[in-house]
Amino acid sequence: MILAARLFLEALRFDLEPEDEVRRKADRALALGAGGFVIFGGEAERIARWASEWRSAVRHRLWIASDLERGAGQQFGGLPELPPPMGLAACPDPLEAAREAGRITGSGAREAGVNLVLAPVLDLDVEPRNPIVGTRSFGARPEEVGRLGRAWIEACQAEGVGACAKHFPGHGRTTADSHDELPVVPAGRAELAEDLDPFRAVADLAAAFMTAHVAYPALGSPRPATLEPRLLEELLREEMRFEGIVVTDALNMSGFTDAVDLPGDPDGAAAGAVAALNAGCDLLLYPADLERSARLLDRAALADMSTGDRLEASLRRLEETARRVRPAARAESEPATAESHDGIGPVRVSHTAEAASLAFDSIRLVGERPWRIRPAIPLRIVSIWDDRPEPARAPLGSLFAEELRRHGWTVVDADARISDPESAQTVLLIASTPQAWKGTASLTDVGRRAVEEALDLHPNAWPIVFGHPRLLAELGSEARGMIAWATEEAMERAAAARLDAEFREAEGDRPGASLA
Repeated sequence: MILAARLFLEALRFDLEPEDEVRRKADRALALGAGGFVIFGGEAERIARWASEWRSAVRHRLWIASDLERGAGQQFGGLPELPPPMGLAACPDPLEAAREAGRITGSGAREAGVNLVLAPVLDLDVEPRNPIVGTRSFGARPEEVGRLGRAWIEACQAEGVGACAKHFPGHGRTTADSHDELPVVPAGRAELAEDLDPFRAVADLAAAFMTAHVAYPALGSPRPATLEPRLLEELLREEMRFEGIVVTDALNMSGFTDAVDLPGDPDGAAAGAVAALNAGCDLLLYPADLERSARLLDRAALADMSTGDRLEASLRRLEETARRVRPAARAESEPATAESHDGIGPVRVSHTAEAASLAFDSIRLVGERPWRIRPAIPLRIVSIWDDRPEPARAPLGSLFAEELRRHGWTVVDADARISDPESAQTVLLIASTPQAWKGTASLTDVGRRAVEEALDLHPNAWPIVFGHPRLLAELGSEARGMIAWATEEAMERAAAARLDAEFREAEGDRPGASLA
């Protein structure tokens, strides 16, 4: 085993790779002494069982992390999906919505065996061209983002798992995607001070901060923040007095590798891990080559006293943070399975109804309300998915139609013949969300053409956007429609239920309907 491997979280892609290969990769990482894993995809029950096995196989504490910005259901089958932060901020009581979402996410993380939630995003939504933040943000106002982020973190950590605020010192002003390249933020210190405010609001609370692979010349950082001690040691540790774990964003992203990877040098990316540790990072996420990186870091720690001291300090900090964020004692009435040795394990508590209620409450109407759309008149659903395809997901529009039919609506195929075309109604579902490597905050060229063609064919279509409100505004000066924020299946069902509820309310019926 390699001591330095304890600082690395190996990536396990259950969403992309065969299960047997993922298990072999996990076994190799544990044999090297890895500090844990960052997990993508999988069924919650299976992940929880494997997490328990992994923890039993090693003597040191394992960190099991996952990106759960939209609830544990974002990654793990069988757990609730939630609106993104911008959707939570649109709820009637945003603070309570953030608190409830944090609680549901923390509980779901525990059920899947996860003890480090890589959320929430505390970046500001201040740059319309930003291709990677958008609805992942709570909004544009620093004070509100800090207030909602703090409520989310408090509730999540009360469930006994760590929360990780990201992306320090702020990814909101970038116009490039750090998955693709190193973004450089030209903003001055005054603007960047606003970006820091949400992080200041949680510095005494969050178990972890994640660094941004972004350069900030005005803050003395021509390199990515991940490699800049002036940001991580002086600003974050000394000035903001943050005592938790500093986690890197994924080390395979171009915003990081382009800054450290020398052409022809097989150890370039591995040397970047050494530089990140020396800059002030404690936990190194998603290495391109775990063994090469761990061995190089181990040799560097033996050869250089300063690097060795930083390695020891990071190991201590990982242990201290783990002790600080521990599961609270459960009520005797709370059903649960046996816990693992470090207190993380499945918690059989369903939050389906609460999650569905948050999704319903987050739906936002813009402009003209859909009073003319009526259940008895045939309704066409035209769907445009402008993101990477998700093979495991039901086609966009199918769950929307299923939910409306459950409420008694007449829904027909988009190309179905209707006896009275003048009376036909159409809703246009547009899915376009922040995606790694997508490269745009708006519709892609292909998506834009598809929307234009659909509106030419159905000029009176009522749009529903599963994405940022700016996308609706781009459709025209008289934008009207519905904002449903994200492409999770829960959001599609919530949008249909909200459409039905709006009609019922207009007719004098009791608004709202059960989504459970």
